[in-house]
Amino acid sequence: MVRVDRNGLIDLDALASVLAAVSARNDRVGVVSVMAVNNEVGSITPMRDVARAVRAGAPGAVLHSDAVQAACWLDVRDIVLVTDVVSFSAHKFGGPKGMGVMVQKSGITLEPLIMGGGQERDRRSGTTNVAGIVATAAALRATVEQRDAEIQRVGALKERLVAGITSQLPDVMQTVPSQHSVAGIAHFCIADVESEALLFLLDEANVCASAASACASGAMEPSHVLRAMGVEPRFVKGALRLSLGHTTTVADVERAIEVVVASVRRLRR
Repeated sequence: MVRVDRNGLIDLDALASVLAAVSARNDRVGVVSVMAVNNEVGSITPMRDVARAVRAGAPGAVLHSDAVQAACWLDVRDIVLVTDVVSFSAHKFGGPKGMGVMVQKSGITLEPLIMGGGQERDRRSGTTNVAGIVATAAALRATVEQRDAEIQRVGALKERLVAGITSQLPDVMQTVPSQHSVAGIAHFCIADVESEALLFLLDEANVCASAASACASGAMEPSHVLRAMGVEPRFVKGALRLSLGHTTTVADVERAIEVVVASVRRLRR
């Protein structure tokens, strides 16, 4: 594990120090894996800078990026160019659930987890889902074609959402500034409110939200991501994640602002 800064971005000096410490012990770094976009707060990792640090400190390591949250918001070709292996999940960009993409640089050899007939170029054996593969490719192609327009549209909705909530409520902060996060994730830390109670009120008003990433839904423990970022405990307890995407409208944003503001005020009373 390598520490991150206040915006959830990997500390490049800390990464270099960790790699140097391993090298000093004459140990080998096999894999360095870094999220391209944090799935909880939306922080955008500077993958080119990460790659530069890894190539300098552990030239023999395989650099992998979990880019599951990136496809809708970043030009993933930039990530592929500086890494050895990149993984995506189709459902994040409108493709079928259960499908994924792994881009592997030529010359990199990975041992398969599932041995068998040699499908998927010996990386993962099993019957190939042709329809799912075609649908994934079509969804990714459409995502790339629409990405710039969607970033502009959704980004404007996010700014409207952030301004609408933070301007009406004291002691509420946007966890990661928009310049460091993707358009599709609006994350807040709300002081003196517990996420569980807030989510209950939002659900009652038919506003879908979470306290952390979807992977951690149902978990009410304080976020390890926010703790690593150094967020104050009184703000960590009131974490709120609102997602925006292809179907989000101005009406949705206005409704979310109305409900979140009213719910927080009710809980604080």
